[in-house]
Amino acid sequence: MSEDEYFTAKYVFVGLGKVFARILIRTPITPNQLTIFWGALMVVCSLAFVLHDYYISILAGIGWVVAYALDETDGMIARYKNMRSQRGKYYDMVNHRVTYPLMMFCIGFGVYRSGRDVLLGMSVNPLWFVILGFLAGLGMIIIMDLGECYNKSYPEGAVDNDKGSRAVEGKNFDQKKYLLLMNLNPLTFTNMLCLIPIFALLNLMHIFILFYGVMYVLGAVARYVVLARAIPPRLE
Repeated sequence: MSEDEYFTAKYVFVGLGKVFARILIRTPITPNQLTIFWGALMVVCSLAFVLHDYYISILAGIGWVVAYALDETDGMIARYKNMRSQRGKYYDMVNHRVTYPLMMFCIGFGVYRSGRDVLLGMSVNPLWFVILGFLAGLGMIIIMDLGECYNKSYPEGAVDNDKGSRAVEGKNFDQKKYLLLMNLNPLTFTNMLCLIPIFALLNLMHIFILFYGVMYVLGAVARYVVLARAIPPRLE
């Protein structure tokens, strides 16, 4: 996943990734070992959200930021040591497709375990938070993979998956203005990850999972429609 032109990616994750790279590049650790490590760290931090403990949730959110920064670090080390590999790319893709939905589900399940039955002043069944967590994770996976589905279905109009939403929703917009918009967009994955420890600090994880449980599903539907309409209805 490449969002390196977004503010949070460039100045938080890439910035931290460079710091970690300077430390780890002198060690015998390989890029693939680092990829496995940050994937495991994401799993542990995701499971920690189930506890719905105030301080543990803050630490888990920070852990996710560190893990995502290490995702940048492994590529830096691979390029520096000339150790790039297809296996590393495979590990990376699997990591994200496992950990994103796991994180969202665990946040929702944690809020459910807390017994919260009031949301925005309305009485709700706590089970809804589990459903919202599931929907948020599902929406993220669909958003990530729809570009690949589109490219396989219509290779003549293939989009650059590395450019994310800029290659899909933003292709008909002025790129500078669209980049500014995406920097302010809470649905951008790097922005969302930076918001986790903030919502945890404010003890508002129920609002976090409500927002993303709704908005990532809507985002997935919007991307599906945009890409479907870009494919000719008949073979050319």
